Amino acid sequence: MITKSVLLALCLTTMVGAISASETEVVSVIQTKSVQANKKIHVAKNGNDNGTGSLENPYLTIFKASIYAGPGDTVFIHEGTYEETITPFQSGQAGSPVVYQSYGNDKVVISAMQALSGWTNDAGSVYKTTVSWDLGQQNFVMNGTTALDLARWPNNTDGEPFTLDSRRNTSGSAGDVITDAWLGDVNIPNFDWSKGGSVFFFGDKAGSGWTAWKSFIKSSSAGKVTFDLAKNPEWIRTYHAPGDKGDYFLEGIKEALDYQNEWYFDGSTKTLFVQLPNGVAPADGMVKMRKRALCVDLNGKNYVEIRNLAVFGGSIEISGGYNKIFGVTSLYGNMNRGVVTGFSINSNAVNIKYGANNNIIEQCEIGYGSGSGIWDAGNGTLIKNNYIHDFNYVGCYDAVMMARGGAGTVISNNLIKRGGRDCIQIVSKGSEVAYNDISQSNLIADDCGLLYTIGKGLNMKIHHNWFHDTKGRGTMKKAAGVYLDNDAAQVVVHHNVIWNITTWPAIQINWSGTNIDINHNTMWNVQAEMGAWHNTGTAFTNVMAWNNL
Repeated sequence: MITKSVLLALCLTTMVGAISASETEVVSVIQTKSVQANKKIHVAKNGNDNGTGSLENPYLTIFKASIYAGPGDTVFIHEGTYEETITPFQSGQAGSPVVYQSYGNDKVVISAMQALSGWTNDAGSVYKTTVSWDLGQQNFVMNGTTALDLARWPNNTDGEPFTLDSRRNTSGSAGDVITDAWLGDVNIPNFDWSKGGSVFFFGDKAGSGWTAWKSFIKSSSAGKVTFDLAKNPEWIRTYHAPGDKGDYFLEGIKEALDYQNEWYFDGSTKTLFVQLPNGVAPADGMVKMRKRALCVDLNGKNYVEIRNLAVFGGSIEISGGYNKIFGVTSLYGNMNRGVVTGFSINSNAVNIKYGANNNIIEQCEIGYGSGSGIWDAGNGTLIKNNYIHDFNYVGCYDAVMMARGGAGTVISNNLIKRGGRDCIQIVSKGSEVAYNDISQSNLIADDCGLLYTIGKGLNMKIHHNWFHDTKGRGTMKKAAGVYLDNDAAQVVVHHNVIWNITTWPAIQINWSGTNIDINHNTMWNVQAEMGAWHNTGTAFTNVMAWNNL
């Protein structure tokens, strides 16, 4: 597995391989390609797409190699950064997968980012260059190893995304206001925030605070911004209304580009503006902007393995079956501005889609992102021996590890930490969470936990995990260890160790918990060992707690 330091060092170098094959060439090659099995196909930065793909005469692009790669074949990728997407043309077969992997110990990066040059001074410490693309809310910019902030107010002075560096609003609209909702604070700069600006808001009134939201600004005046709050489900608005006060910041207009490590993109002219530390001009090739959404595209593919390489700035998507991601480092897999109507921003570093089956994510590092690290909506997914960390910078209903929409997920032997909300959110029925080390949830949102689940008929086992060290900002008080929320049923929680849960119970059960078995767990330095909240008309049925220390 490539470490973060090695990956980021490699990404400093621009190595662009232009994809040379036309659609006509692709069809011709597929029709006439060799039927030889178990081929070894090589790709290198000094290769040539008119070559043979041998070790001595490698291809230049992964795209060209993919045309030839079929069941049982291996594409060996030699050292370097490849600014393209791994997209197999064919599926493998049982016992004969299509394999993409680094050659020997070579350090290989599949990058969604494009290195930029041609910078000129705009004004003061701000520099600009033009590009030929625009990914909208998925635009993302880095300078070397530093992720830049979309221009904002107040500024992110500590460089830490989870601390927010926000302000408290002093007034705002009530929870029943959908059109022309508003937020007030006399300190808001008198800019025209309607020119692409958005508001981030985390409302933390008592009994709420379980998600943050963003909305685009329609109009602004001195000390006030106006926007619509047509959110679905409506509790995003009704329980987190501006009028109930909370933490907020504004972002997304050029006037806010006034601090180091910020960027702004003018979509009408496709001009990128940046301000770097000490007002220095960007060096050619050091600043990069996302150009592609995907680094690995396994949509509709089966029996494909991606091994021992790194992906940077783009997602891994899987909709087929029996695929394996092994020994892969994925960093900044899908940064996203996060202005949505729902409770998830649909931004995942690894996205296992609904209908996918029996896929494996093993021995990977997956780190840093606005939404979820892994979103598993598939069936029978195995997620084992990974390090998954630092996700949900937006503070919505995403999680470091999300299993929602499928069934039979197994999450085993992982190190999972640092989430804006939950570290693990799992509602996929028939699932198992075992032998994981899980810590530092609630870095933005409240009323969540290290593991969160909800609903009836879960048939879930949670055992032999370490749950420890929930966090929380300011006065937030509801960070649980294991959180069995509204009407959770058919759950066994056994042989876990839970500690340093100091603001809420180690195990929290809400509403009509049914057929829940809590046994042989060890809990210490916790606010309470167990807690319950019964909404009107709810009660426990067959909730057992026994042999716990």
